[in-house]
Amino acid sequence: MGGVAGMKKERHWVLPAIWAILLMLLLGGAVWAYQAFSVADWQSLDPSRLTSLAQTGAIHDKNGDYVTSLVGKENRTVIDTSRLPAHVVNAFLAAEDLRFYKHPGFDITRIIGAMLTNVRDGAFSQGASTISQQLIKLSHLSSQKTIARKLEEIHLALQLEKQYTKDEILDMYLNFIYFGQGAYGVQAAAEVTFGVDAAELTPALAASLAAAIKAPSAYSLQSAPESNRERREYILSIMLEENMLTQAEYDAAMAEELTARSAPQVQTDYGWFVDAVLDEAENRLDVSAETLLAGGYRIDTTLDPDMQRIMDEQYLTDVFPTDNKDGTPVQAASAAVDTSSGAVRAIVGGRKYVTRRGLNRATQLRRQPGSALKPLAVYAPAIESAGWTCASVILDAPTAFGTYKPRNAGNAYYGNVTVRTALKNSLNIPAVKVLQAIGVQTAQRYLRSVGIELDERDANLSLALGSMTYGTSPVQMAAAYAPFANGGTYYAPYFIERITDRDGSVIYERETTGTRVLSAQSAYLMTSLLKTVISSGTGTRLSSAGTPVAGKTGTVNESGGGNRDVWMAAYTPELSTAVWMGYDEPDAAHRLPNRVSGGTNPASLARNFLRAWYTGRKKPDFTKPKGIVSADIDKKAIEWRGEPMLATSLTPSAYRLNEVFLDGTQPKKKSDVWNAPASAKSFSVSHSDDGQPLLVIQASDAAVYRVQRDAAGESFILTELRAAAGETLYYTDNRAQPGVTYTYRVIPVHAELLDNGILLEGTQSVQVARVEKPSALSRWFSGLFAPKPEEKQDEELPASIFAP
Repeated sequence: MGGVAGMKKERHWVLPAIWAILLMLLLGGAVWAYQAFSVADWQSLDPSRLTSLAQTGAIHDKNGDYVTSLVGKENRTVIDTSRLPAHVVNAFLAAEDLRFYKHPGFDITRIIGAMLTNVRDGAFSQGASTISQQLIKLSHLSSQKTIARKLEEIHLALQLEKQYTKDEILDMYLNFIYFGQGAYGVQAAAEVTFGVDAAELTPALAASLAAAIKAPSAYSLQSAPESNRERREYILSIMLEENMLTQAEYDAAMAEELTARSAPQVQTDYGWFVDAVLDEAENRLDVSAETLLAGGYRIDTTLDPDMQRIMDEQYLTDVFPTDNKDGTPVQAASAAVDTSSGAVRAIVGGRKYVTRRGLNRATQLRRQPGSALKPLAVYAPAIESAGWTCASVILDAPTAFGTYKPRNAGNAYYGNVTVRTALKNSLNIPAVKVLQAIGVQTAQRYLRSVGIELDERDANLSLALGSMTYGTSPVQMAAAYAPFANGGTYYAPYFIERITDRDGSVIYERETTGTRVLSAQSAYLMTSLLKTVISSGTGTRLSSAGTPVAGKTGTVNESGGGNRDVWMAAYTPELSTAVWMGYDEPDAAHRLPNRVSGGTNPASLARNFLRAWYTGRKKPDFTKPKGIVSADIDKKAIEWRGEPMLATSLTPSAYRLNEVFLDGTQPKKKSDVWNAPASAKSFSVSHSDDGQPLLVIQASDAAVYRVQRDAAGESFILTELRAAAGETLYYTDNRAQPGVTYTYRVIPVHAELLDNGILLEGTQSVQVARVEKPSALSRWFSGLFAPKPEEKQDEELPASIFAP
């Protein structure tokens, strides 16, 4: 009995102990969570952020001067959403929060589903935010995806739900959210997109607007009509399933053709630049467009208003190709980047600025750059990483690289050419050969190091010619060329120097840090090459820019004839520019004519821009760094020997090329092209059986041996005999006359040069002779000792024993 009583006594203390331990764990967990998720720093609900929507910000240029405001009052019209038809409100519920009227501010069902998705994806790809949470996030929080931020969002959403009714929350949400095209709230969105009052929206129109708020740039009817249609139809199907629409209403909505209202001309100074600033600000602050435009921020930018004005003026001229016969304009875009920092000073994103936050071709375009990529993909990495020089020689001839068979423009090929000539004339075969030699991976590393985005499918030799899966933008190209100008450092292009919040606190400031991608010497060699493109290559229109400039053209052919894209990348020591022209949607009916290339209209625009900018300003020149030497190389040695060779004192000035080299890489071998052939090893004159002078010449070098005969009152070339080294030549002068004394001269002539119209003679050999007619006795005597017909006469003996 005592044992049983003892056991009961022990059990009496066990259960309280377990509860005490659990309580301690719970309290400890609560304390840990409180600290881990910074609960003490969580905000309280601020109703003014929900109702005081007028938060005007401003953008300033590089000098601190005012440029424009961030969002005017005309972009939002606050309305009483209770007057809206039920299908309008239901479209947003179907799109964003179907259980809005059933949950307390957060939806545990959606949270569990999102957690499962996030675990599967290994990232916060799903947020499961309700309308209440979205409103909190847009008004109180950043878009940062962390557990702490999500818990704070739920905490504030619960406060929101306690303080306001569901209808009030929905009203604030529909007046708050951003729809794209500068429109805030459902009323402004209805007017901007369709030109109607929000109360007049049909189910299809309402679903179209609801589709846009997911991401206006990717789903609005104006920016992405196909994506909008797909999401719109999804929303309508949810409305049908939830009995928000009848079958007849659903069918009518699905059949309704939607057309976005043509945007009115937007009178916004620096519109393209402002749009790019807003894009960058959203990314830097990790905020939505709604928060940025209504956040009261001051944004100090890199904009140079004078440069922007000059660039804008170029788009008012007739520098562009003729519009298509159906009226479709040839589009264009350009950018100017400060080479010392990457600061973007001016951009133009199209022929006309008509839509806020529309397609900005200067930053958002992705088109193949054609030959404008050759300096970046081929020659810069070859010089920097593979020991190539400006004078390295490549054979330019039709070549198949497996199944890849590129061709030069016009199917013209030039034999042995230097890197300078290949780049100057934009030859395709040499570029592909150099890329093959250095390796595609080397090219890809360099391209990525200067901000050129690549797809895995770009790992092939056609990259040498600018063939890419997606392509580049003018801003990217201008920034990628900048290292050639500044001594080898790449700076990522940017538009914003700093951002200050409504309280005056700096919340973002640019730290200009560059990455060394080329040595100063390699950068100078690339500039030297690209200056030749301007002085005598495909970019000669830039030669009249009025300032030292280097650059490269790019032309992308369209299958079936004509051109798809044309580029001009050009830079001075302080400014890098890039210009693109082409159709937004090229096809068989919309292509540039063959006469339009990177060296025509885009080059003219770049030239006009630089000439206007540098008028009245200092014109900086490129400086040569230490470690660069120059040497004269022999032009003919390149052509005939297939390698760079030093010019000698014998090389004529017309055949000397002065080239620059990294010290130590200049050629050591001297040219032998201009060495005159040596005089004949031996030269004698005997006589033929008929007594005519027989010239016997033994060659010293491979050459052409010119035989000249002089006599009183005459001097002319008898013949030219081509011989290999050591070969013996014979020539009988059957035109020599008896009784005349002749002087015979054998003159060695450089065979290769002669074939190319250039005369280079060596030292002549001279003999004197005359016709010696044999007597009858000598003929009888000679015949007596003549060999029988079957015997072979010694070719080395003279034809007559009477020969001197």
